[in-house]
Amino acid sequence: MTMTQSIRTEGADIVYDYEGNGPLLLMISGGGGAAEHYARISGFLAEHYTVVRYDRRGNSRSTGDTTIDLDMAQQARDAVAVIRAMSGEQAYVFGSSGGANIALQLATDHPDVIRALVAHEGPTSPLLPDADTWLAFAERVHSTFTTEGAEAAFKIFASALVGFDGANPQQARVAAGEMTTNAEFFMAREYLPLATFSPDLDTIRRNKVPMVTAAGRESDSAYYARTARIQAERLSCPILEFPGNHLGFIFEAASFATTLRGALDDLTSGTASQRR
Repeated sequence: MTMTQSIRTEGADIVYDYEGNGPLLLMISGGGGAAEHYARISGFLAEHYTVVRYDRRGNSRSTGDTTIDLDMAQQARDAVAVIRAMSGEQAYVFGSSGGANIALQLATDHPDVIRALVAHEGPTSPLLPDADTWLAFAERVHSTFTTEGAEAAFKIFASALVGFDGANPQQARVAAGEMTTNAEFFMAREYLPLATFSPDLDTIRRNKVPMVTAAGRESDSAYYARTARIQAERLSCPILEFPGNHLGFIFEAASFATTLRGALDDLTSGTASQRR
């Protein structure tokens, strides 16, 4: 049974859903910022964890100032607030895409709340050897939004997605954040801060957060899969192959959940990564 609550923090009401039994597992959404992104996989995880998924501030049911750009440090504090609202001292943390970037900020600023972290395909473009190309791509997407609107911007955004050939044609639009009503807010206020995020990997290493990065089996050479590999190399942590593409947690939820559970079990036992 899924329960819904909210927590008031820094001028916003953050709405979260939770279900299941066991240790706390916080799921952080990327583009679109909605708890619903993880609704399907939560059902496969709830037998083993208390799964918490939340609408990030300004998205869906959560409130917040929608006239200002996303602040990564504030996003990390919101994650802490949700963990505390669940009476948790620590939580397993999973983030995908921009949610992985927020999870990396959490590992920088609040490592003590993380029991173990899986960062799936966080698009930290400044780390790439061809960073200029991908930062220019992000600027192109955003400038297209300002001049032509969200639909045109999403078409450019989706052109860089890998592993969607032959798939349901809705998948690329879901990846772009269109599965919710948050598309305009995402493009206007969240896309550039997430797409141009450069994590403080040195601090994360010093914080000794047990973690792995992850890339989808079908993501191949996508820029967000490449950044996951670079993150792992620079953090001296493993990178794991997960089922599917950028949306494996939606379209291959059962196998994705099994892989995620194995990764978290290994991190807890110290098999996958030791505190560095």
